[in-house]
Amino acid sequence: MKKMVLLLVLFIYSFSFAQDNYKYVIVPKKFDFFKEENKYNLNEMTKSFFEKEGFQVVYDTDAFPIDLAENRCSALYIKVIEQSNMLFTKIAFELKDCQNKLVLASKQGESRSKEYEKAYNESFREALISMRGLLNFKTTVITTTKEVSVVASEEKINTANVVNENQLFAIPTSLGYKLVNGIPETIFVIHKTSVDSVFIAKKGLLTGVLIKKSNSWFFEYYEGDKLFSEKVEVKF
Repeated sequence: MKKMVLLLVLFIYSFSFAQDNYKYVIVPKKFDFFKEENKYNLNEMTKSFFEKEGFQVVYDTDAFPIDLAENRCSALYIKVIEQSNMLFTKIAFELKDCQNKLVLASKQGESRSKEYEKAYNESFREALISMRGLLNFKTTVITTTKEVSVVASEEKINTANVVNENQLFAIPTSLGYKLVNGIPETIFVIHKTSVDSVFIAKKGLLTGVLIKKSNSWFFEYYEGDKLFSEKVEVKF
């Protein structure tokens, strides 16, 4: 009987995550000290700067991407502080997380120009440049490979070592974890509770709990008045 040995290199998962989980920057469409959106093109200047620093930038009035809508803590939020007087136009930036904690503050940008547009452009640019290279939330890519030997014959195929396609992998976030598959796609967003074996869990439009029972994890949720329990294979 002929046997054929195939050596397959399977990429189990390849995913990326930002250090401290900051993937996005949210920029106001209109700054508090102006009555118009994108006055003097300053909002667009701010957006362009953070894009060049490697972030995906979204205006606060835009529809958020699905992963951002599910996890607002994957973003930094921009606040611009104006402290101008008769002699100077002064601008400073604050970057805060989803819990309103300060992550980074710029140096104060100043301009002596009496022409408003020039003064704001100069002070904004100086404040932004002071943060260049300080936003070390670079994307780290992790790729894991596994060699799987499959013995094939005319009668049967030994699939004992084939990777489980339902396996999920936990990526830490500031509030808990994202559970991703091998593509990778985010399947669950889970938040910590006071009990280590219980998480508040969201899967698409479903909200429930992820609970550990007998060394296995289960996603439990209600649809109407009916309780459902779904086994989840996850590697933390």
